Amino acid sequence: MKQPVNIDEDPMNADWLKAFRWPESLPPYRSPEFMAYLKRSGMTLDRFRQLPVYRYAVRRGDIVNDEWVGGRGARHG
Repeated sequence: MKQPVNIDEDPMNADWLKAFRWPESLPPYRSPEFMAYLKRSGMTLDRFRQLPVYRYAVRRGDIVNDEWVGGRGARHG
């Protein structure tokens, strides 16, 4: 029997829908609102930095030197 394909199995494919842009549901990276979101989610900033959505934001230039420079407002760091 063929095994089902898990598109999120490979870390580069996980969160693939979020890969195209910073999700509108997230506030700017490291803003007070973003940090509150992490706290409510029970996630640390270090863990968030391991997620594909963070890596894609870095690749796109939305996050530079761990500071928010991408769309949706002012630079946060």
